Amino acid sequence: MSNSKYKWFIGALYSLIIVCIGFATVVEKYRGTPFVGEHIYGAWWFSALWAVLTVASLAYLVKQRLYKRVALMLLHGSFVVILAGALTTHLFAERDTIHLRVDRTHQLSPTTQITLKDFRIINYPGTDAPLDYQSTIRSGSEEVTVSMNHIGNIDGYRLFQKSYDSDGKGVSLGVSYDPYGIAITYVGYLLLLVGIIATLLSRHTQMRALYRKAMMLVLLMVSVSANAEEQLPVIDKEIAHRMGTINVLYNNRICPLNTVATDFVTKMTGSASWNGYSADEVFFSWMIYYMPWEKELLHNNKKPKGAEERKAVVEMFYNGQFTKIFPYRIGENVNWYSPGGQVLPRQIPVKEQFFIKQSMDFLTESIVTGQRERAFEIIAKIKLFQREMIGEDLLPSQNKTDAELFYNKLRSIKFPVLITAQLGLRWWLSGHVPLSNGYETMLFMAWVLLVMTVLFFRKVRIILLIGPLAALCCLLVAMMTGGGSQITPLMPVLQSPLLSVHVMTVMCAYALFALQMLLGIYVLIMVKRNNSQLEKLTALSQLLLYPAVFLLAIGIFLGAVWANVSWGNYWSWDPKESWALITLMVYAVPLHKASVGIFRKPHFYHIYMVISFLVVLITYFGVNFLLGGMHSYA
Repeated sequence: MSNSKYKWFIGALYSLIIVCIGFATVVEKYRGTPFVGEHIYGAWWFSALWAVLTVASLAYLVKQRLYKRVALMLLHGSFVVILAGALTTHLFAERDTIHLRVDRTHQLSPTTQITLKDFRIINYPGTDAPLDYQSTIRSGSEEVTVSMNHIGNIDGYRLFQKSYDSDGKGVSLGVSYDPYGIAITYVGYLLLLVGIIATLLSRHTQMRALYRKAMMLVLLMVSVSANAEEQLPVIDKEIAHRMGTINVLYNNRICPLNTVATDFVTKMTGSASWNGYSADEVFFSWMIYYMPWEKELLHNNKKPKGAEERKAVVEMFYNGQFTKIFPYRIGENVNWYSPGGQVLPRQIPVKEQFFIKQSMDFLTESIVTGQRERAFEIIAKIKLFQREMIGEDLLPSQNKTDAELFYNKLRSIKFPVLITAQLGLRWWLSGHVPLSNGYETMLFMAWVLLVMTVLFFRKVRIILLIGPLAALCCLLVAMMTGGGSQITPLMPVLQSPLLSVHVMTVMCAYALFALQMLLGIYVLIMVKRNNSQLEKLTALSQLLLYPAVFLLAIGIFLGAVWANVSWGNYWSWDPKESWALITLMVYAVPLHKASVGIFRKPHFYHIYMVISFLVVLITYFGVNFLLGGMHSYA
């Protein structure tokens, strides 16, 4: 078979597989996961397509004598090993779900019986939000702990948490047995990493030539300002600030009231401040002078978008859901109560009940009558009550409170250059890498785009325009996600360093793809053919393509490792996984311009990069909002 026929055959198979995967995600939306698992992903013909593509690609590599180039053979060979591991898993892996009750035995395998000795839910300190689920399993004289992101291993059978009984005395565990498929697949992942490193360092690849065309750089600033409306009764600024430092239970974590105020004002006005007033001044003024503030910010708000949400937020405000500031320990549990006329448990002594119900009334009276010092004294007593009821160890430290107050101030400032500080503070305050929802990933992507701007602006001035433009688009999307800006505890299954690195690498890849798309639009509209600027911009885009594709590949397979250690399955053909793979396959094509000559034409290359970004948009937004799946988040 001639080289051109090889190329057309491989290209047709490659494209057919991409179409099949994309089609399957749409079918899954309407027919369900079991249907596509049986009729597409698990079908013989789907495996046959991959097998034929693998054999044809290997034959072409041999025909072109690419085996003499170690880096390229490692890179391409790794995918063959990964596919071999996937086939082994598909043919020989065993999966099941077992239900265990405390002190009852279960026959896991012919040689071993297991017993559930204990099940515990571990909460975040001082809250009832779950931090981890732990099952203690006994096998003979050995005890194995199974928790989120920590599977148990007994005789090669891997046990992982799935659910638990409502009485806390039983659990459902997933069981998988796949010693060979996992081992082969992990070898493939290792070869992939070695191949990527070898390709980046090799002197005989396009990367070496492109390295010479890139350089280093500095940061940009963009600012946005806001102001509006009329004068309203506002409480003393210092009193509002001190009230904002009182701790509250909010979103299942303990944080300063200023965080609640910031979220509330953002929901009501679209910004973390309003008319020159801080979130604390607006929030606490509304608490006291509720009629004029409700009229101004709720009834006089003419924007139809979000009207129902604003009404719901105000209702939650009046119901005391934002002011759970009085903790009380009953046994091992800590409960938080709002001020007012609610019925409190009988276990709380009369003196403490009186303080919970009346202290905010006394504070309001002091503010309205201008007794500033008395107001400060009551605020101090509320803080003292919190410390006495649950202890210093469960409350945020002063440094952490100060950091969160500073972070909330940054949320009202629209300077992209401050994103680094926002991400860092958000990381510290939440206790996890801030990449757990749509808001955080968009914030991180904006940061990556600005870093890219800094790295390349001296060599290619146009990036001064497109880099910050793309970053601002990301910030706009982040702001549109609404509640995602709130800091919340991480779900137990998401508490893994592997997940953080997985999301980071994937979002870095998406940021680079966004820059390539914008470069492509600029070239197609503004740059004439056959000039030095076209050559320079094309070289820059190609330089970005290598790390972008490699980062996406690393991110996908890090995600697979995380999934494997969390629930015993490294690939499940979830829509997000499937579209990430499609994105990788689409963007890998231009890397082969030596074989696919049309990519040596700059304008076609840029057209392809612009159109390909649609796949990224589907992967990130389309899956989240349309296709669903266990990876979707908005």
